[in-house]
Amino acid sequence: MLKYTVFVLLAVIPKSLFQRTMSYEAFFVSVLSSENAFPIDFSNLRVLGRERILNGTFDILEDIDNEHYEFYLEAYTNVARDGNYKKFPMALLRDAVCAVYEKYGFYLRDCVKYGINTDLYINTTTCLIPKGRYYLKNVTINVTNWPVIMSRGLCRHSFTFYKDNVAVGTYNITSSIEDRAVNFRK
Repeated sequence: MLKYTVFVLLAVIPKSLFQRTMSYEAFFVSVLSSENAFPIDFSNLRVLGRERILNGTFDILEDIDNEHYEFYLEAYTNVARDGNYKKFPMALLRDAVCAVYEKYGFYLRDCVKYGINTDLYINTTTCLIPKGRYYLKNVTINVTNWPVIMSRGLCRHSFTFYKDNVAVGTYNITSSIEDRAVNFRK
């Protein structure tokens, strides 16, 4: 009897009941950079369609490595969607680019996958992001690894690259966090 019960629990109950489902979803609003931002040029990236999918090409203007480049990230929220952003009480401390990627890259790897929607391969053993032109195709935001509770509204991630301790480029990725739409289709 116990074997039968275990079989029913493992085989009959859908896997989705054991997974955490988020009560929200996120969509791209914009991808912007400061004037003369370096070392990445985002000017050819576009957010398209109702699904707010990110598409286009971007240029890495110089090899990015741990010796010369550091990365700093701040997050802002705008619940009222009125342009009045408030800083999140936390940020990523300025650290070497590859160290940040190793610690927090899982947020990005769920959205951007080499060979599927980009041709940029980041080799973490040599820690070099090579100079070149790369594409992003049909990139959406996957919130699976995000916190369970997120405030709704606009969220802006502002990240700055430092080269040899000098700020060389600031980039802003703004997303909209909304309640998950109820799906009545089967």
